Amino acid sequence: MDTQTAIIERRAPADAMTMIKAITPTSGDVSIGRRRLHRKSLGIAVLVGASYTTLVFGPQLIASRIVSALVLVVALTATATSVFHDANHASFSANRTVNRVAGYTGDLLGGSSWIWRFKHNHLHHGNTNVSGIDADIDQAPFARLSPSQQWRPWHRYQHIYMWVLYGFLTLQWLLISDFVELRNAGIGEHPFPRRPRRRDVAALFAGKILHVSWALAIPFIFHRWWIVLSCYLAISWAVGLLLATMFQLAHCTDIADFPHDSEPRRGSDFVWHQLRTTVDVRTRTVTGRKALHWLMGGLDHQIEHHLAPGLPHTVYPLVAEQLSRYCAEHDIEIHHHPTPARAICSHARWLKTMGTKPQT
Repeated sequence: MDTQTAIIERRAPADAMTMIKAITPTSGDVSIGRRRLHRKSLGIAVLVGASYTTLVFGPQLIASRIVSALVLVVALTATATSVFHDANHASFSANRTVNRVAGYTGDLLGGSSWIWRFKHNHLHHGNTNVSGIDADIDQAPFARLSPSQQWRPWHRYQHIYMWVLYGFLTLQWLLISDFVELRNAGIGEHPFPRRPRRRDVAALFAGKILHVSWALAIPFIFHRWWIVLSCYLAISWAVGLLLATMFQLAHCTDIADFPHDSEPRRGSDFVWHQLRTTVDVRTRTVTGRKALHWLMGGLDHQIEHHLAPGLPHTVYPLVAEQLSRYCAEHDIEIHHHPTPARAICSHARWLKTMGTKPQT
């Protein structure tokens, strides 16, 4: 047991509520954060529209296409982290309908917001890094991400090949995982809290059709099929790589814990569980911090997000300040990566460690 875990486990249950109260922003701060989020979302929408229009309908110059494709990758990634993620946590707006509409941006990217809410909000947030429940760390048979997961011989090389497989995240949403989980009426051994309604299924298929329409069908009208397909696969892979990597940096690293499913994680224990299993990503410059926060949509403040998922990510810098102050006063260390590069190295080391055959 490391010092950080020992400190956390010594805390009295009442301290959890004290911490939550200390880091909770005012309603005015939340309102300001939501307005900032809405302006940011509008800017992202403009970037998506402009880059897509230039790529599909603009000048047929190689340089122009490359720049447009790169901007589109960034804009689509920001859409997923800043709009889709917030909205499906019901933090994009105080209005439920607005959250549902904004959350549907994930369907336009090829996924299913309905399935994602169960997988992410319930299984992941409620059971972070608990093998067998947290579906985000279940990448079998391709990868071993937790000490309790079964080792396979090919895992020796997962620190190399997983970076390639990460890029197929969005393509997997589109073609495989959503349909498998819909057929099984659940994820792994965990059934959906209710059977999918017809409208849920209709929304899932409608999202797939809309994604294929804007990403493939329309471009096919104006360009050769092999150009469209190549461009689509390249953009999809880049977006998938960015998204998968961002999520892994917060939990699957060598400074995060992987508790057993028998360890308490409900009620007052929830706070300490999240502090053990979640890691922030920081930068050393103000400009870098703003750029990282813009792209990651608050996933750089993953601890703050896990402690208060119902807040818009634009208010997390304020929450982080208050959390740092509280933890400094109470001698609690916060897990964090000092830079994005150090975060990536930490995840790479964890992949290699988990890929090593366990000693009997």
